[in-house]
Amino acid sequence: SPGEGGSRMLERKVIQDISVIDINGDIDFREMVRIKDVIGSLIDKDRIKVVLNLKAVDTINCLSIGVLVERLWILRSLNGDLKLAGMSPNLREVFKVVGMDQFFENYLSLEEAIESFEEDWEGSGMTH
Repeated sequence: SPGEGGSRMLERKVIQDISVIDINGDIDFREMVRIKDVIGSLIDKDRIKVVLNLKAVDTINCLSIGVLVERLWILRSLNGDLKLAGMSPNLREVFKVVGMDQFFENYLSLEEAIESFEEDWEGSGMTH
């Protein structure tokens, strides 16, 4: 496929109207810019419900998290959201240390992250 190059992430799955971006390996600044661009292209297609699946990610460049927060605000301003799934304790710790954990909803599993969107829309406030 075109533009493959070093792109080891971004198998993009769409479940209902939720876009899942699977990321593998470490997230350095270059990788984060790529993620930012992918989210940008989803926004261009009015796909504003996005889940980043971080299950296969070991480390993240803490400075790059700001890039993600910027995308989060854009999605929320469009009534969408960016949720995180499958973060390791190590990854959660990085988010916490830089004070970014308060901005994101993060879920243990991809399924929970996807279901959380449905609950938002039902607006029932019920717990399952």
